[in-house]
Amino acid sequence: MDASPNDPNEKGLSTTGKGLLKRSVERRPFASHHAAVFMIAAGQTLVWAGLYYSFAALLLTWERELGWTKSALTLGLVAAVLVSALASPTSGRIIDAGFGRHLLALGALGGAIALALLSTAESPLVFILIWAVIGLAQAACLYEPCFAFITRTSGSQARKVITRVTLVAGFASPIAFPSAALLAHSLGWQGALQVMALVVAFVGAPLLWFGAGLLEAGATEAVPAERGSENRAALLAAIRGAPFWLIAVAFSAMALNHGILINHIIPLLVETGFSDAAAVTVASVVGPMQVAGRVALMLSERRLGSLSLTILAFSGVALAALFLMLASVSIVLAFAFAATQGAAYGVISILKPVVTADFLGRTAFGSIAGWLALPYLACYAIAPFVGALLWEIGGYALVIPAAGGIALLGIAAVSLLALAGRRAVGKEAAGTED
Repeated sequence: MDASPNDPNEKGLSTTGKGLLKRSVERRPFASHHAAVFMIAAGQTLVWAGLYYSFAALLLTWERELGWTKSALTLGLVAAVLVSALASPTSGRIIDAGFGRHLLALGALGGAIALALLSTAESPLVFILIWAVIGLAQAACLYEPCFAFITRTSGSQARKVITRVTLVAGFASPIAFPSAALLAHSLGWQGALQVMALVVAFVGAPLLWFGAGLLEAGATEAVPAERGSENRAALLAAIRGAPFWLIAVAFSAMALNHGILINHIIPLLVETGFSDAAAVTVASVVGPMQVAGRVALMLSERRLGSLSLTILAFSGVALAALFLMLASVSIVLAFAFAATQGAAYGVISILKPVVTADFLGRTAFGSIAGWLALPYLACYAIAPFVGALLWEIGGYALVIPAAGGIALLGIAAVSLLALAGRRAVGKEAAGTED
């Protein structure tokens, strides 16, 4: 059967390349699907390690060797995340047009070039500007565009695919930190960045390119690429509805909560009365528990709906804030905070695109997800500053309840979303009876 003119698989695949991928999928569909998911997951691991976690991994080295202030250096990551937020709607439109495969691979390649250029930065201004360029790459190849691409191509299987991708990519930080330290020790920080850039360019980008191609070639529920007018109409219809704004408020609140607490967790625990070593040990639990939360999500995917899991995860974040508020009583409660916060927030990034598709559909999904990513990423970018401002006003005794209140705002928004969904189902049922 000939592919339709609007088939997204037609875009970005040469006749020869498309034929090879199609034949591979037709011969071994099961193996090809798993290979596609593994390639995307491995590619995401490498681009996250290079284009995001390299900042934290090398921050102390930069501070010591360059002599720049911590505030000047951290402006680099803030610039990257804010630029990524602003560029997300454009990335969404590119995905809707059927060029998601191009976006992921070229974004990784462009990010690798910027990462290599970062090794030549000789002033804070140049450092910040290059991180802003890396932010453009992040908007093209990290989770938000990747999950939008998967949602458009995988349909009802999207949650399963996204969960598996994040399970592997959850190891990006454990890979980035020791490898960056080793490379910086042997080659200097400039050499470390150059090696990371080479890995992203020659391993990460090709993995995303071929993995996305295989996923497209095997897609049975893919949404056809929309024309600009159809895309704009669907996007405007989504923005006019309450579910869009409830999703935006709910998930942005979670980003703000997590960004405040995780960026301030060590000084917060020290101020509470824990030693530096104990605070670091507690903080180190968050990352592994994110992976544990994703494993739990994978095991429960047949028993619980996405919205029920979202309410459960949001409630977990609020409960974590309560544990942290009582952490001065016992270190056990501090560990309970880290475990609960990590596990709950670990599944939120997976559930965000799934809930969005459930309530707003998959037509113009890239654009819709891109606009929803803007406040989500912006809140994550400003979270450290908001936490510092709250600390200046009332210390961490104010920061923790404020973060808990933000989590409750997210729970309220997602609860209203659930109510809106029930009303919509009720109206549909009444219309059927009529």
